[in-house]
Amino acid sequence: MTESFFSQVYLKLQTYKMELLIGLSLSAPFFLFILFAFIRNDFLVLDPSYWVSVIAYNVVIILGLWVAISKRTFQLSPMILYYGIGFSFLILIIFRDIAFSGDITVGVIDASLLLWQGQNPYVVEGVRHARSLELGGGFRYTTYPYLPVDLLTYALLLGSMNFVSSIISGSAVPEYLPGFNAMGILISNLLFLAISAFLISKILETKLKQAVILSMALFIILIWNNVCLAQTLFFAGWYFHKQEQTNLTVVFWTLSMLSKYFTGIFIVAYIVECLRKREILDSIIKSLITVLMTFMFLFPFGMLEVLNSTVFFYNTEERILDGSFGGSLVSELVLFLRLESIIWVFTFIGFACILIIAFIISDFYQRLIVTSLCSLLVISGISAQFFPMILFVLILSNQVILFDRQERKDEPNTSTSLL
Repeated sequence: MTESFFSQVYLKLQTYKMELLIGLSLSAPFFLFILFAFIRNDFLVLDPSYWVSVIAYNVVIILGLWVAISKRTFQLSPMILYYGIGFSFLILIIFRDIAFSGDITVGVIDASLLLWQGQNPYVVEGVRHARSLELGGGFRYTTYPYLPVDLLTYALLLGSMNFVSSIISGSAVPEYLPGFNAMGILISNLLFLAISAFLISKILETKLKQAVILSMALFIILIWNNVCLAQTLFFAGWYFHKQEQTNLTVVFWTLSMLSKYFTGIFIVAYIVECLRKREILDSIIKSLITVLMTFMFLFPFGMLEVLNSTVFFYNTEERILDGSFGGSLVSELVLFLRLESIIWVFTFIGFACILIIAFIISDFYQRLIVTSLCSLLVISGISAQFFPMILFVLILSNQVILFDRQERKDEPNTSTSLL
């Protein structure tokens, strides 16, 4: 029986021998990099788990680039999603303390409460932010590191729930009722999950049950993370893209960008599509929508204050000391060369190259996938929270096929089956 099991595993691995070979080849430079860093004794972080995550993160990105460029098709069994959901629940149970006390969760709560008290979270240093272990761990207080749509949405939801809960409890809101607490974040994100399930069912034209399973796979591991809002707005943009209301797509993607700036990569790739089609007026309109909405949401809080607290913060010495810097290929190279003081130069060059790549690639979906994955190599930190967005684009491009969709009879079967 054991021999039969290993035989089945071997056959499965044979199917993916090319991917495994590429993965091992990609891993080799990272292992050499770590070896040289160890010899020089200039690790920023000595925790082996950090380097394991660095290697896995960059290898997954580069493998994703290979999949996008080669246009190879993968067919995923629903069992993969079930296993993923179960594994995510297991992680949340094991690391319960991290889930409830992570700086994203408490930061959103602190900022929302400050806003309800009439204070500007981008000016007042009243938001908890995790310290690195080198600085003693725990929290320090700083300004809010996320953008205004994120702040306004969670503040409205948490404040509304807190008001209702205070009526029910008749006093201070306990932790088991939603308000300015972890339960409020959980309820908010479950609401976003439900909205996303409905949107995905319409976008993929699949059954609601299947959309719920996919949504849970995309959301559960991030259920305490405010990226849930950005993902929902991202899916809303795709819904309007399917309805051929492209200006509304840009509206919702801009709202998503003003929650998590990463979605801005997709907006640029979307506008490039208009330019490639010589739709100059349309590209101008879409660019103006993004610029005007950005100004509209940032101006009430102070343009410079918001940018310093959010976007510019990610290229500062303060972020490097916090330990959230490093992980991506570019940021690790910067650390290795000890050029942290001019990280902005590497970031600028990286995104300039990505913009050129966006114009070179003609296929719309391929452009979205390649530019977003390249951006993860440039961003100064491990940003695996954005993988679900990229996976969804792979599903839309039919490079990842779910739920045993019937292939067209006139097309050859070139897909690779997984489980």
